[in-house]
Amino acid sequence: ALSRFPAMAFTMAFPRIATAVFRRGYAAEPVLSQLSRVVSAQGTGALEQLHASHPDAAEQRRDLLRRLGAEAEKDDSKKPEAIREALDALEDEHSLVRLAGIHALARVASMGSWQTVAAMATDPDELVRVAAVRAMGRMAEPGDAEALEFLEKAEKEAKDRSVRGAARDAAARLRGHFGALPGGGQATMLE
Repeated sequence: ALSRFPAMAFTMAFPRIATAVFRRGYAAEPVLSQLSRVVSAQGTGALEQLHASHPDAAEQRRDLLRRLGAEAEKDDSKKPEAIREALDALEDEHSLVRLAGIHALARVASMGSWQTVAAMATDPDELVRVAAVRAMGRMAEPGDAEALEFLEKAEKEAKDRSVRGAARDAAARLRGHFGALPGGGQATMLE
């Protein structure tokens, strides 16, 4: 009987996708016809990908990563799950999820594991690139020559001013400088 009412069948089978489709004001029948063609050609996995790329799904995943990172900071037994989820997030198609993955790793990954996020310094999204170089400043050991070299190169060659600034700040942190003092002096953590 549901085959006579494709919108109802679709809504029952994929409630979250249907809600997103109808909330955006699309007419049900043309959308369903197009979705039917996609499923026929690509299988139901195509619908799962559509759902995963929806902003609501990205926001939920971001929130999960934030929660896992906060919990892992307080409870070391939760670090493996937080790190596993954060590493997986670095591969997500949505920049919001990649950004949350970087932040979670910066909170809980072991010191010296900066290479994990270094590749994200070339991400297509500017905010992700900024987060990656900032995270390197938190994740690298103070004085790490390889990390400093990477950050100095990013400071000189990054196309975005924001990424260059983040690289400069992260490199200063690795050198032990944490900010300018009144009168032009530098405060250092190494003194």
